[in-house]
Amino acid sequence: MGKNSEQILSDHNVSITNPRILVLEALLENKGPITLDELQAILKNKVAKSTLYRVLNDLKKIDILDEFTSPENQTVIELVLEDRAHHHHLFCSDCGEIIDVELSNEFENFLDLEIKKIEEKFKFKISDHRVEMFGKCTDQCENCKS
Repeated sequence: MGKNSEQILSDHNVSITNPRILVLEALLENKGPITLDELQAILKNKVAKSTLYRVLNDLKKIDILDEFTSPENQTVIELVLEDRAHHHHLFCSDCGEIIDVELSNEFENFLDLEIKKIEEKFKFKISDHRVEMFGKCTDQCENCKS
């Protein structure tokens, strides 16, 4: 069973406030990548926009929130908890859906070796990587059918 919002905040020594609980609960219920606009719609003005940004920054500081940009230049956020495996994303250019995908261990190991080569070549320490794939859903996608 996953942790609740209060447990997560407590485990990271962050004070438990109502806005933090509301944001975390919305992210826990969503179970995947979500745009800031979608998060605001879910919260339905329960958290002021400025407070929302502060809460998201707090969650990034304790390394439980990942942030990236969609092909449409929208900010996308996603909870990163211990029970979540390292993964990448598929972006549909038709419906905007973002799908989590895990690549094979073999590919991830190959990618890690390539990253080490890049670090050595450029004398650069890489802290994270992403593989983002862009395309269109098939006719089986519920979002694209509407």
